[in-house]
Amino acid sequence: METRIIVSAVIKHKKKYLIAKRASSKKFAPNKWEFISGFVDTSETAEKIILRELKEELSINGKIINTAESYSMTDKEGRWIIIPYLIEVGNSDFTINKKDHSEAKWVELKDLLKYKDIQKDVVEMKKRGMF
Repeated sequence: METRIIVSAVIKHKKKYLIAKRASSKKFAPNKWEFISGFVDTSETAEKIILRELKEELSINGKIINTAESYSMTDKEGRWIIIPYLIEVGNSDFTINKKDHSEAKWVELKDLLKYKDIQKDVVEMKKRGMF
């Protein structure tokens, strides 16, 4: 089993959170809903990586307002160690990079658990005070 380390962004604007559906061409979790994330695979800090991912995948800038203890999950693709960040953005505008995602939307906290693909993440992040 392979282990990968990723950073994950809980992007908040007012009382909504941004989730995105991964493109069908993605190697890992194609067509699955997610919080924006990126691999920790460079010499950059985790904080720089997640802020860069926001720019690359959605053309947005944000400010890290909280982080929490990492957690892990295992699926058919391997073990994932996730470092979560709560990131606030100044407005709700974004532009999807179609290489990464097919769609994205703002969702209220009460509706996040309706998305099966992110339920485990939501539970783990709630335990850590991210919401």
